[in-house]
Amino acid sequence: MAAPDPFPFDLVIFDLDGTLVATERFWVAAADAGARRAFRELGIERELPTPAQWMGMVGLSLERAFEQVFPDLAPAPRAHVMERCVEAEHAALAAGGAALLPGALECLRELKARGVKQAIASNCGTRYLEHMLGALSLGDWIDAPRCLGSAGVHCKADMVGDLLATFGTRSAVMVGDRVTDAEAARAHGVPHVHLTQGFAPPGEPIEADAELSGLAQLLPRLEGRTRWIEAALTRLSLLRAGLATRGGATSLGVTGGVACGKSLFARDLARLLTARGRPAAVVALEEYARGEPAAESVGEDLLSHVARRYDFERLIEELLEPHRAGAPARTPGGEPIPPGALLVVEGPFLLHPRLRLALDRVLHLDVDESRALARVAARDGEAAVARLRRGTLEQQRRFLAAFPPAHRADLVLEAASPLGPA
Repeated sequence: MAAPDPFPFDLVIFDLDGTLVATERFWVAAADAGARRAFRELGIERELPTPAQWMGMVGLSLERAFEQVFPDLAPAPRAHVMERCVEAEHAALAAGGAALLPGALECLRELKARGVKQAIASNCGTRYLEHMLGALSLGDWIDAPRCLGSAGVHCKADMVGDLLATFGTRSAVMVGDRVTDAEAARAHGVPHVHLTQGFAPPGEPIEADAELSGLAQLLPRLEGRTRWIEAALTRLSLLRAGLATRGGATSLGVTGGVACGKSLFARDLARLLTARGRPAAVVALEEYARGEPAAESVGEDLLSHVARRYDFERLIEELLEPHRAGAPARTPGGEPIPPGALLVVEGPFLLHPRLRLALDRVLHLDVDESRALARVAARDGEAAVARLRRGTLEQQRRFLAAFPPAHRADLVLEAASPLGPA
């Protein structure tokens, strides 16, 4: 029996309330009870918030949420109201008021079975998070929980950054229901899946790579990346009727501009091919860089400058040509490339005439420059964007104008979303 296709993400990060937990089952009643008690103690005559206002707090930090709902109260009495509401919430939870949302357990269980790491990033406190991990058995499925009480954390973006570092990957997706989830994902350049079942108030602007009505739809949507890659391989005649092609092309270039997702696309493509029965090995063009990129010399043409940055001849003579001839070949790291494997080269400038002739197929990932720069800013900071603007971006524009992917590549894919098309 054929092995299942590899899951296309290493890590799935979940928000908690409105994503995994049915917070509406306990929060409104508890908050009402806590606020009434606080009003009596403070001598405040004030209407209670509406259920919609209480639920609009879910997903925000408590301080920010109570500021929005009680702008008329001074900081000290507002903090007292918040304290009483939290006390009532903990009492409700201790009485067994919490429950998972429909589809949550099945989703977590299936991801675990597929070997995917799972994490929580929630704007809750430590006590609340620990209760949910124990009472709802979330701890059985979650590999790394994070909240506002976690070490070194000040916001949800901090949590996502810490989780990416903890698992050593950028192959991750954030799943949530509020704008804070979208902001945390965008801060690190990872895709965001928005759950419309959650507690976002009407009109809250939420950027998302996908919108789903519930967690039952999550795995099929994430696996859309696999279908996207499979379709590309089929169009390149590297998959036929779902079976690995024997013979034929021995090399594939995966190219595109900065931050188009080349590295992860090449990695996932190779994993899928291997699972389908054809070995594949990935080599980065950066492994053939000649050191620090040299500035363009006066009068130097773009092709010569690119060739000075990368040692195309060594890549061709030591790797591409021997592998095409069926001779033993090794990656720069010394790993042998199996005979008949597809050698996947990922990097920029693969449409350079010298290298294009040596590659059997070339796939170009197309991402709008503004979106790509936003990814760079999220991943590497604004200083990296400034460095790109000083040189690499202009070289990239000139190169793509001289060698249009529509004419030079075998396939051009729109790659605005790492999830692939809906």
